[in-house]
Amino acid sequence: MDTKDNHESIEQLTRMKIACSRIFQNQKDVESVKELQSLIRSARPTIVKTLEPLIFSVFFPVLKSISEPNSSFKEKDKQQVVDTFKVFFEKISIEKLPLFFNIYGFLLFEIYDHMNHSVLKISEEYKLSIVECMTALAKCLKSSLIAELYVKENAPKLCQMIYVVLEVAKNEQFRALRIAAINCIMAIAHVLEDHDFSDLVMRDQIAEVFLFFLPGVASQLKSIALIDEKYGHKVPSVALKAWGRIVTLLMQDYNACDRKIHLNQPTTNPKLVKTRWKDENELKQYIKDTQRSPEWYKETDKKLQQIIVEFAKLTHHSHPTVRMELVKMASLLLENCVHTMPTSISHVIDIIIILSEDCDSCISQKSKSVLNDLSKKLVTNEYKALLDNLEESFYGVVTSMPRKFNGIDERVQIVALNSLIGYVDLFGKHCLTRILHSTVHLNRLVLTLIHVCEFDRSDVSTLEEYTTTDYDLNQDLHTSWKKFRHFKDVVVLKKIETVCRLLTKYGATPIVTDFLLDIIISEPEQRKEAIFLLNEVVAGIELNGDHNFNIVKNVVSTYVDSTHWYLPLSVMIDEYGYEHTLGDVQTNIIQVCLLVEGIGKVASILNTNFKQFLLKTLYLVLERAGSAHPLVRSAGLLALSDISKACGYHTITELINNNIDYFSFHIERKLNRGKENAGGLDVLAVVIQYSTKEVLNSTCDVVKELLLRTYDNRSNLNSYLHVFKMFVCGLHKWLHIETVDAPFKTKKQKQEEFEEFQVSNIEPIEDFSDGVMGKSAEEMYKEDMEKSRSQIEQECNEPVEEYKKPEPPTHIKLTVAILSRTLHYLPSKNQTRKLLVLEILKNGLPVLKEWEDELLPIVHQIWSPLVDRFKEGEDAVIVNYSFRLLVVLAKLSKEFIRSRTAKEVLPNILTIIDKLAKESYLKDKGSAYRYSQNYKLQCTILENLARIVTDLDMLQQDFDKAMETVFKYVSDKQPIPLQKSALVCFETLVKYDPKSAAEKINSLVEDAPTEFEKNVAVMKRYLNE
Repeated sequence: MDTKDNHESIEQLTRMKIACSRIFQNQKDVESVKELQSLIRSARPTIVKTLEPLIFSVFFPVLKSISEPNSSFKEKDKQQVVDTFKVFFEKISIEKLPLFFNIYGFLLFEIYDHMNHSVLKISEEYKLSIVECMTALAKCLKSSLIAELYVKENAPKLCQMIYVVLEVAKNEQFRALRIAAINCIMAIAHVLEDHDFSDLVMRDQIAEVFLFFLPGVASQLKSIALIDEKYGHKVPSVALKAWGRIVTLLMQDYNACDRKIHLNQPTTNPKLVKTRWKDENELKQYIKDTQRSPEWYKETDKKLQQIIVEFAKLTHHSHPTVRMELVKMASLLLENCVHTMPTSISHVIDIIIILSEDCDSCISQKSKSVLNDLSKKLVTNEYKALLDNLEESFYGVVTSMPRKFNGIDERVQIVALNSLIGYVDLFGKHCLTRILHSTVHLNRLVLTLIHVCEFDRSDVSTLEEYTTTDYDLNQDLHTSWKKFRHFKDVVVLKKIETVCRLLTKYGATPIVTDFLLDIIISEPEQRKEAIFLLNEVVAGIELNGDHNFNIVKNVVSTYVDSTHWYLPLSVMIDEYGYEHTLGDVQTNIIQVCLLVEGIGKVASILNTNFKQFLLKTLYLVLERAGSAHPLVRSAGLLALSDISKACGYHTITELINNNIDYFSFHIERKLNRGKENAGGLDVLAVVIQYSTKEVLNSTCDVVKELLLRTYDNRSNLNSYLHVFKMFVCGLHKWLHIETVDAPFKTKKQKQEEFEEFQVSNIEPIEDFSDGVMGKSAEEMYKEDMEKSRSQIEQECNEPVEEYKKPEPPTHIKLTVAILSRTLHYLPSKNQTRKLLVLEILKNGLPVLKEWEDELLPIVHQIWSPLVDRFKEGEDAVIVNYSFRLLVVLAKLSKEFIRSRTAKEVLPNILTIIDKLAKESYLKDKGSAYRYSQNYKLQCTILENLARIVTDLDMLQQDFDKAMETVFKYVSDKQPIPLQKSALVCFETLVKYDPKSAAEKINSLVEDAPTEFEKNVAVMKRYLNE
């Protein structure tokens, strides 16, 4: 110690002596008490230890005066004295038992009413000071004094303070006071500090005294821990901490190395604890005879079990601090009390298991760490009894799950799955396979999972649709076939997937897959659910040898078996007379989706090793990717995406281009089977959709073969047409054919272009006399004859070069053949067929735009059937598609169809929109009419009518008729989108022929009602511009 510190210590010592002297002279000198308290707090323990006798000698008279019945000390003054003792005890160690009991008795007297056995009605602040002082007093005991204090004879004395602080902790409202009271209990039990756990001999001795307090302490702390969440999280957290530490103090097997408590052996019934004794001798005898025997452990275990079951409620506590304290409490019991609390410990493990799936990562990681440590111990003989109990608990958890999933509370379902996940994690690689080798356990687990993930087929659509929507690999294709009967929450689904992954992780793959494959083969009612579970199990497989590869191989073979893969996907009566109902078809669709999804999952785990399965699976997956059922198509495309990535291809297109010979072979082979060619058409559609120009020749050969089959086989005609549509759309993509509108030209610009073709700068000759011409008519005749003779001789001598028309490429010829053939089906009564044909024609004509000799004959063939479609005015969809085809014809053919359009089509179109104008009148934004096909037809016609008129350069009378009809949509009573389309139509016509448009508009607006005024103003602005 340097000189400066020495001077400071002497000064502190002197000041403390002076303060003690003043207090001795005047017990109510509160300022001196405060000064002494401050000096003690800042002084070093050695200085305080030096003055310990003086301080005690000064304060004992004060304590005596305070304790007198008619004491004149104010409560605040007493609080200062108690606070000073608290600071004092933090700096010293008490070595004498009488001294301890003197202070202990004073504190107890100040807070406890011995007559009424209740806590005195003093201020919360004073109670807090007393409780904190008692805590400091309990912590400052020397180890030798602890050994002397904690004997059974002192249990009745300690019991009083335990009772008081428990009452304070339970009933007070001041949160800090309640926490201090619980800490005081831990301090008296010497479990407040972590280092208290190291001295097992001391703990064992303290436990012999605390066994008398355990029932009251455990039940009261339980009540505090389970208080309503509205009171906060701090008090329950401290209560849990105290409960776990005190129970561990009592239930720890301190002699585990020397002896074994055989709790499963039959025991005599322990004596009932009396609440009252005849005299003090009987009480002393009871205290002396009671000890922690095997019977006591067993009986206490049963009582603690009930409390621990209630603690399970706290696994759902909203605050993570409480849940974390619950984990720590459970961990402490598992570490020290496994053999002495066999009944309770199973429930402790249940708590840890539930919290291992907690949303808070710290809690879940801590819980999993505890389970992992326990899992390693379960293989030892020492833990065999616990393992047996856990197996029973596991079976109970699995058995209770169907009942919980039959309910509607998904929180309960998640907790049940968390328990299952925790048990699987707990058993791990060491025990899980041994448990599942038990037929009872395996059956119960798998059948429970099948019940839990039962599919809901009610929303599965059986309708087919034909679409050319391009599914990109990056697009999110929802697995909407996965809808379950017992739950909706995706979290539940993730938990089920986790269970399956863990079964694989811990080596149960062979057992579970064999069982599920047996169900798939032999139990049709449970096949969907078994496939789903098997998919998730397979997804978790890691290839570390031939064994797992053989499992995957068996799964693939089972999946692609024709009895499972090819199922009726439409309501029908098959060739054997069996009727496939709507429910059957919905079930089949789900099963097909799951099977193809399974192939994709296999590809994902095998990566490049999946190439050996390509010949067996790729064509089948492509069939599903081309299915007309949206769900099946989505599943197929997802699987195709997985296969592409697994085999090292960046896109589906790259996969198809590299395997086009394989596809061509299988498609042609499939088509040769006649009635069974639907799958081949689906595959061809996908190949066309995703391939590039490199496969054009191969694709043309297959499509040409398919075109020939339309003459003989009409059973799958719509499928044929769908492929043709895909092909012509594919040509657009492969050949970069873009339907770009030609630059807009006004009527004046077209006339100027036409005049450029006329011969100019030649004056006409009207006088043909000899004087003017310079020669006689006879001379001119002879001269002409001579020239003609010499010209003919020259032409005969020159070699003749024949003009050869360029030969169209294969794809142009094939397109012409497709359009010619499909045109025959345009008058069909089948609406879907007509729509497909109209789409084929609309997309096929732009392919021929550079080949006029092929284009114009097709246009001529199309015309008559197309005109008849506009007469089907009641079918708005057909008219809509037909009008879109007319727009394409107008762009490509122009004057070739002008007169025919004006005479045969335009009147029908104008009649239709004139009639529909009445239907759309007053149909505002909220009207259901806006979702009708008639409304969509109006939009299509109004958006494109002006372009047809201008592209075909129609005559004035047709121009005027179009404007008259469209003018009805300028009314502000029409839907706003139709008004805007009508105005755009007028704007286009005004730009095309301003003079004629102005005359017609002026005549139209002359007597127009007021509902036209707003848009008429816009039209006049067009004229001015």
